[in-house]
Amino acid sequence: MVTGTVSNVTRVESWSYFQPYANPDPEATVGDPDYTFLGDRAELGVRVDGARFDLSGAFNYVRLENLPTDAIGPGGLGTGAFYFAATGVSYSYQLYLGELTARFKSTDHQTSFTVGRMPFSSGGEVRAGSFSLQHLKSERLHSRLIGNFEWSYYQRRFDGARLDVDRPHWHFNLSAFVPTQGGYEESTNLSMPKVQVAASSFTLKSSNVEWQGFGYWYRDRRPGAAVVDNTFSPDRPVDITIGTVGGSYARVLPRRTGEYDLVAWIAAQAGDWYGQSHRAASVAVEAGHRWTRTPYRPWLRAGYLWASGDRNGEDQRHATFFQMLPSSRKYALSSVYAQMNLRDAFAQLSIEPRRFQARIEVHALHLASGADLWYQGSGATASRVRYFGFSGRAAFGDTALGTIVEGAVDVPILEHWSINGYAGTMSAGDVVRHQFTDKRLWLWSVENVIRF
Repeated sequence: MVTGTVSNVTRVESWSYFQPYANPDPEATVGDPDYTFLGDRAELGVRVDGARFDLSGAFNYVRLENLPTDAIGPGGLGTGAFYFAATGVSYSYQLYLGELTARFKSTDHQTSFTVGRMPFSSGGEVRAGSFSLQHLKSERLHSRLIGNFEWSYYQRRFDGARLDVDRPHWHFNLSAFVPTQGGYEESTNLSMPKVQVAASSFTLKSSNVEWQGFGYWYRDRRPGAAVVDNTFSPDRPVDITIGTVGGSYARVLPRRTGEYDLVAWIAAQAGDWYGQSHRAASVAVEAGHRWTRTPYRPWLRAGYLWASGDRNGEDQRHATFFQMLPSSRKYALSSVYAQMNLRDAFAQLSIEPRRFQARIEVHALHLASGADLWYQGSGATASRVRYFGFSGRAAFGDTALGTIVEGAVDVPILEHWSINGYAGTMSAGDVVRHQFTDKRLWLWSVENVIRF
């Protein structure tokens, strides 16, 4: 069977970042935090499903206009600044190969081997269970450490191979990849051979419960010089090797009033960070309830995430949890922070009035260690380290990052056409006020989405 897909996403994105303090040096400049830019991503794909093999491929074309040319200082002032930093001009465009895979299957389809350029999501190695469980996993477990960076225009894919063994009650995955360039980098056809990733997971599954144990290995030897940590040492060649082990638990409990859900996720890391011993950890616990028998089907959830930070930049131990290659915006819609050196207490409310969906979130954000940095980013996007992948600003001993209130809405217009909107604001905590005024950050975007 041959299936074709066509999609187009057009987005207007507007930032009013925190206002930088005026520089006392009259010849120095500070970045302009206010700007609006436009982007479009089109995709044409085809898939061939056979009895013993599947083939799939997709081409993408991206175009960005009106990128801000002066939204840097101190650091990048929103996503538009990072697109400009990658190109050096106020526009960006590229036609690239987004996917090309061959999947070989056993006669019973329970074992498969996939090779080529493909998407990959940590926590999403297997699809099983009820629709509610799959939705919960997609929203709250997928891509915490390795993901496709979907919100960015150029996204991310992985060149390599994966082996999957699937049985009625368990699933095993073993994968080895190098990520493609992407994210903010327009040279998306190229891969990053100096960034190597290996992944393995074992999943126990049922209709409403899933347990998973996982292990990931990350090695980064990109040419160029960059160091993003609290040592404030001169930049030097990237030298990172980190192993991560952990597990997750997701459960949906149907009850007379609706569905309760529970999510738990834990990861521990060990390895080498620029010659220092690396030891770090992260934990997330969340719970919620969806009222399935009432109007609007409200879904109320709350949770807490802790990701370790480094308490001493002068010793020989690095303790900042390293996210590797995540899809950060899945867990931080504003994309203003990463889940590194972070404490995030949050609440969410989702509703489904008629055909559209809406959600609102509140996040109370603190750094795990005031001796570490306020981190932002989604991992490596370029094979040379013009941009390391994460950026950081000093906290100067403070931990209060701020409070974010944000919301999103998805409005279907026709069967293949929808309009999505987002708006968010962040108040400045003590960490922010070291380099910015107490002006609030504002961000909004509107997307036009067509998919066939």
